[in-house]
Amino acid sequence: MKFFGGSKNSKHTAGHIHDTAEPYNRPASQPERNRYSEERPESARYPEQGRSQYPQRESTRYPEPDRPASPLEETRPVPVDEVNVPVEDIPDVDMSGQYERRDRRERREERGFPTWGKIVIVVISVLLILTVLLFAWVLANRRPPEKTPGLNTIDTSDSTDPADTADDTTVDTQDTAVSTEDTTPPTEDTATPATGRRENMYTFLILGKDKVGSNTDAIMIAMLDTENYTLNVASIPRDTYTNTTYKNKRINTLYGSGGVDGLMENIANFIGYRPDGYAIVDLNAFMKLINAIGGVDYYVPRNIDYDDPYQDLHIHFTKGMTHMNGQKAMEYLRFRKGYADADIGRIDAQHEFLMTAAKQILANKSKVPLTTLINIVVNDVKTSLDLGQCTWLAGELLKLDAENIQFMTMPGNYNDFYNGRNYVTVDINGWLDMLNEYLNPFYQQITVANVDLAGRNENGKMIATSGKLR
Repeated sequence: MKFFGGSKNSKHTAGHIHDTAEPYNRPASQPERNRYSEERPESARYPEQGRSQYPQRESTRYPEPDRPASPLEETRPVPVDEVNVPVEDIPDVDMSGQYERRDRRERREERGFPTWGKIVIVVISVLLILTVLLFAWVLANRRPPEKTPGLNTIDTSDSTDPADTADDTTVDTQDTAVSTEDTTPPTEDTATPATGRRENMYTFLILGKDKVGSNTDAIMIAMLDTENYTLNVASIPRDTYTNTTYKNKRINTLYGSGGVDGLMENIANFIGYRPDGYAIVDLNAFMKLINAIGGVDYYVPRNIDYDDPYQDLHIHFTKGMTHMNGQKAMEYLRFRKGYADADIGRIDAQHEFLMTAAKQILANKSKVPLTTLINIVVNDVKTSLDLGQCTWLAGELLKLDAENIQFMTMPGNYNDFYNGRNYVTVDINGWLDMLNEYLNPFYQQITVANVDLAGRNENGKMIATSGKLR
């Protein structure tokens, strides 16, 4: 048999580490230790002079050389009565350093010296306090937007009497075939019609800004009823003719021509009142909003393949259900070339997409990242609403049911031609009916006295409700 380290005849066999070592013989003076008993012999319980406090087996194999005592052995606290050494012979040990370290540690504990854990706790506590204060401030300032006091009034002092000229661009307001009579039924208590604003009605202008220039190719008027919780939204086609003094008459150029003030003034002339608030959403803000809600699951009704190198726009969709993030949603809502009715087809697609998004949001109200959405609106959207008003509006919108949201499009001639250009001309009577039924926050009716609209009369003649085409 072979063993590790040698052959059978080797001196290093099992059980023999050093065959030359003498066997261990216990001295007679050292009694046998009982390893299975807690009691130890009296002689092994206490150390002898100059030895460690733990008894060790005497070794005759490797005798320990004489050496001076180590500092650890010198500084070991040993009961004086247990050592056969006179007290005066015990060496003095300098313990000042140990006591000084202990004193510094005790002083730090007494005065609460901050550790990293304490610093983290303090920072978190400060952040929580600031969050609570911000939340309290938002709640204290949570309020609706200020309401427009009254209906718009059109100045007709500069209109030209049609009897003095044969120019087709001037027309008497009677030629509009639109009644200026207030048809509001009298109240039960009095024969005088109610006037002023309805209590829980709020109106907003929402514009979608194009990537190129300052054109706003999506124009929507919205009215929110916070009593019955309904939301009505009407889109105005981008090529609608407006009776403005600006050279470019299309409604999508009002913001670029006159800024916010010029935009709001001309919109008031178009709908009969000044909206309570506005929001101008660019493409980046729109994509952030869609991404914040986790995208939208939408059914694309047709295959779409379109490339516009000038705008770096590449739109490709396959018919069927798809999940749209912000980028995909932006591409889909900008597409219009493939629709037979161009911008009107795009408006219909926008309405369907927004309705789908509203249903998904309202079906998962508890999961809506409200704070994130409000921050995007405040920081990335040009709006007249402040933080408190945005918070109020977001809370009210989440109280809606999807079946109480309606989208509609301004009635008109979508393929009109005037002064050598293609326009959309408003159906004056149809538009006034839509305004009064869905978008009027006042008790009294909106009439031609409150608007400055340009459209065709029943004879096909281009007219203006103010009496003059500008």
